[in-house]
Amino acid sequence: MTLYGIDFHHGLFLAPLSGYTSWPMRLLCRRYGAELAYTEMISAEGLIRNRKVTGKLLDRPEEDKPLVAQLFTASPEEAALASRIIEDCGLDGIDLNMGCPVKKVVSRGAGAALMTEPERARDLAEHVVRQVKIPVSVKMRAGWDSSFLNAASLAAALQETGICAICIHPRTRVDMYRGMPRWEVLREMKQRVSLPIVASGDISRVEDLSRLASLGADAFMIGRAAIGRPWIFRELTGAHPPDRAEHAEVMLSHLDMICSCYGKDKGVRYMRKFLSSYVRGFTGASLFRKMACSVQTQPDLSELIRDFFF
Repeated sequence: MTLYGIDFHHGLFLAPLSGYTSWPMRLLCRRYGAELAYTEMISAEGLIRNRKVTGKLLDRPEEDKPLVAQLFTASPEEAALASRIIEDCGLDGIDLNMGCPVKKVVSRGAGAALMTEPERARDLAEHVVRQVKIPVSVKMRAGWDSSFLNAASLAAALQETGICAICIHPRTRVDMYRGMPRWEVLREMKQRVSLPIVASGDISRVEDLSRLASLGADAFMIGRAAIGRPWIFRELTGAHPPDRAEHAEVMLSHLDMICSCYGKDKGVRYMRKFLSSYVRGFTGASLFRKMACSVQTQPDLSELIRDFFF
């Protein structure tokens, strides 16, 4: 399939995850078969105001590509200005967030709140598509709540703006990340639009890909399932999980890159959020997590990881 002007073989993408998918995680997932990655969610306002913490979200090494920036705002004008900054940074595309359910985003009229204002959502997409030459996609949810499942109709309206794809998460804003996924919206959306559709959420097995492809998914966005399991992209193509030696090597590589990205002190603290997922299911995982909380330096955490696996 072709998306963002790029040909993909398996259509396995790393989703945008705030607080997780900075360039170290993106590079690890690419190593194991992620064909495309998205930045963490970027505030259009923060980018325009040149806030240091926002600009850092666009930092990446040369090999971190292809890369799509995920942008959030409720303002069409802000979206247009920020999209030009992103294009000037050399990214391969822009994904407009119309699905984030987090209160601090929704309270500003952004994220999933845009699904309750279809005209504003369409205006925002039009502003961005007109401003940049790189492809623009939209990520959304099934709707606001069970009585307002408007993903298919909104996708049809957004298709007219010239966007290149729709990414769909199968829950409503009220659902957050709980409850049964409403994948029937994917089938309905496929009947309403001719755009490629990227399925996002609850994807962790080969069987999930087959089921979603049968409903009309053209590509697949892997998010939380890749935390502490970057090799999931390889597993989804039928490969075996890593042995203990490779598992340890991945953790050590991840730690090295995080410390390079954030500095050694902050990097060790940042790495802790990944550790529980990395050792889940292993004997002694509870003790490892407890010990990791008291480790302060990169050499000490590296030694703890080696001792645990070897």
